[in-house]
Amino acid sequence: MSVERLDADARRWFYQAKDDLEAAEVLVSARKHAQASFLAQQAGEKALKAVWIRLDLDPWGHSLGRLIRDLPTPRKEQLAHLLDTALALDKLYIPTRYPDSLADQTPAEAYTMPEARAAVEHAHTILDAAMRTLDEIRKQSAPL
Repeated sequence: MSVERLDADARRWFYQAKDDLEAAEVLVSARKHAQASFLAQQAGEKALKAVWIRLDLDPWGHSLGRLIRDLPTPRKEQLAHLLDTALALDKLYIPTRYPDSLADQTPAEAYTMPEARAAVEHAHTILDAAMRTLDEIRKQSAPL
């Protein structure tokens, strides 16, 4: 695939990641903590998938931790410091959405404002690092 097409596809994924994160912030303000936490996870996932797509790789799955661990070197090394942040967001993928995923509570009852705010901050961290990585990849592949 051409560099231009890879850039365009990665931009689309990253744009959606930013939009998901903005929606998560709105949901925090609306006290919809479970939904905000889920969209924060989605934002991080899409930002990391943008990196994979820009590298002309096929991202698989929903685990941010795996999306970092399975990157080729040197990108894996570049993002490895985010692993704990990624794993914190991974824990939000299923239990924020399903009423039977938590014992005796629905996600709407179980998730709190501090948890939602932390998820949004984690997503910001992932998006910032993904953007820096995408910028570096673009610079390295630019014609001389």
